[in-house]
Amino acid sequence: MADLLLSGMLNLKGILKLTGDLVKANNLEVLVTGQRGAGPTHGNAPAPVPIPPPPAAPSDPGLGVWIFQSFNSTVTAGGKNVVVQGMCAQGNPGTATWPGMVQPSTGNQTVTINNIPINVKGDMGLILPTGAPVPFTEHGQ
Repeated sequence: MADLLLSGMLNLKGILKLTGDLVKANNLEVLVTGQRGAGPTHGNAPAPVPIPPPPAAPSDPGLGVWIFQSFNSTVTAGGKNVVVQGMCAQGNPGTATWPGMVQPSTGNQTVTINNIPINVKGDMGLILPTGAPVPFTEHGQ
């Protein structure tokens, strides 16, 4: 099966199940949700969340970041929700304690779901306890 390439001014609505080897928006892989703290990460944070503060060791020093919730629940790629902003978490596999937000897409402005741009590989998240930016380097498809 070939990649599904979405491009131009396109606004997806309703319940859609997208299929293809990879689903891409403007030739960039779309991000899909995973399980919090399970499976491959979507990216890595630059530093652990320092809670409790030094000199104590962080309670969850992991750098892995997973997108586990999307504001979209109607459009899927490979059975997983396509990300249009949402929630992420940083930490060790199995816990991913520290919450974060998926920021609006900067890599794709024209392919949308209900008028919100679809997030693509290379977009950013923000870990809330530290304000640290996280680049999403893996799409999760």
